[in-house]
Amino acid sequence: YLSGRPRITSPLYARLKEHGAVFGSKLGWERPNWFAPAGVVAQDIYSMGRQNWFDAVGEEHRHCREAVGIFDQSSFAKYELMGKDAARALDYICANHVTKAPGRLTYTQLLNSRGGIEADLTVARLAEDHFYIVTGTGFRAHDFGWIADHLPPGDVTLTDITEDWGTLSLMGPKARDVLARVTDADVSNAGFPFGHVRELSIAGAVCRALRVTYVGELGWELHVPLAATGAVFDALMAAGAGEGIRPLGYRAIESLRLEKGYRAWAADITPNDTPFEAGLGWAVKLGKGIDFLGRAALQAAGPLTKRLAGFVVEEAAAVLVGRE
Repeated sequence: YLSGRPRITSPLYARLKEHGAVFGSKLGWERPNWFAPAGVVAQDIYSMGRQNWFDAVGEEHRHCREAVGIFDQSSFAKYELMGKDAARALDYICANHVTKAPGRLTYTQLLNSRGGIEADLTVARLAEDHFYIVTGTGFRAHDFGWIADHLPPGDVTLTDITEDWGTLSLMGPKARDVLARVTDADVSNAGFPFGHVRELSIAGAVCRALRVTYVGELGWELHVPLAATGAVFDALMAAGAGEGIRPLGYRAIESLRLEKGYRAWAADITPNDTPFEAGLGWAVKLGKGIDFLGRAALQAAGPLTKRLAGFVVEEAAAVLVGRE
């Protein structure tokens, strides 16, 4: 639908349009689905079978796997949970062990009383009493409401700060080379391991850098004060020119994560699926001796009667975009 658009745009909207972005809308946000190369009309042309974006998205996919790209994911929903009881509260509502030392980042599910997956998100611990939570654009209201409704009593405050931060995901095997040129921080694997969060200075802005990936490549989510998003994007583009850095879109994200086998909540996994049925049992802290919402149901469950499985489709004409 085109009426009422654009409603919410990131600071990069005009820049991405210049790169040939073809936008879609998610919860009011304009997001680049793909980028039209020279000579290709910058709009979706619907058809039976493969549409006009198919080859361009395939090239974006390949570029992320072989070089480096930037995904504008500023529409990510972002919350802060603060207070002296914040760690205890998260221990209860999160299935994974998220109360690691400050500077650590954890992927976790939030479960219902049946052990079903109500949300999956990342939790970064910035300080003893300060957590930064990131989840999908479309689940902003749902996940905030679920967390707020299930926080145990105590000194804890949940705040939605989605519009305060832009998000640039720098992804690809050459991502470290690019990032090292724009910050004085140590971004080596030893200095900045996977599953960690650090504050970095880029283009004069203090950014929250989360070493995590949803596309299966080396990379960082760079959470940038919203007003500085354009300056940081420009700095990364200049620093990565030699590697052929380019902006990439959400259809490439979907293709990349499907190839990697990463799950998407509300598509692959739902409140009717447990982490073990979804192949995510490794992210459940049953062995920690910590009570959490859904634990009793998981412990009482019998042998699995269903499992999420991935398939490779050999039919060349097939068009698979997720949710099949």
